[in-house]
Amino acid sequence: MQIERIRAQIEDGKSIEQEKGTLHRAVINLAKLNGMSATELDVEKVVDFVTEYIEHAPALMMIIEEAAAMNGAQPDVQPILDATEEYFFAPDDIIPDHYGLVGLLDDAYLTHTLMEAISDRYKSQTGKSLLPIGAHEMNTFIRRLIGEPFVSLLDEHVSTTLDGLSGEQDMNQILVVLAQLNLSSVPDPIWGNAQLTEITGSRIEALGKL
Repeated sequence: MQIERIRAQIEDGKSIEQEKGTLHRAVINLAKLNGMSATELDVEKVVDFVTEYIEHAPALMMIIEEAAAMNGAQPDVQPILDATEEYFFAPDDIIPDHYGLVGLLDDAYLTHTLMEAISDRYKSQTGKSLLPIGAHEMNTFIRRLIGEPFVSLLDEHVSTTLDGLSGEQDMNQILVVLAQLNLSSVPDPIWGNAQLTEITGSRIEALGKL
């Protein structure tokens, strides 16, 4: 997986955000939709969280790739890595990358939502999570930030991707391999051993209950 190329995209996105402030304005607009007046500090907290959320996508894929390689199971998880990488590099993704961090939100959301869906399937069978940190609350916030009709198009893409994975090889085998990697027991690649409330904390709550 071309992790460094994705990280270079994210660095470019940060530079565009510093120049144009598109994400900054989107956060302010979301606060207004919630009937709130966000302070500059509130907005900065949310922008920081969203930046980490975007950075988390390739970091999570990297630990899956490395753990699978160490266990001789990379072919089993390669379809997931390919699906997420392909969208990061797609020239016609739903939110164009030239919008900076906003343009990378759809790429990161697709990665996180795909992994959440896979983890949910495993949890429904075993009662256990596949991932170090539950993604539902984070993804719910990002859904609100992306908005319609884009988020529904992304969810449809995730559903199609899951169908494709199931057709390419048995999903149960993917779940078995991911479970064997024991990802839920290792520190999160971006947030370490922090709990979800510590990660989101006042940053998301600054814009109300989303």
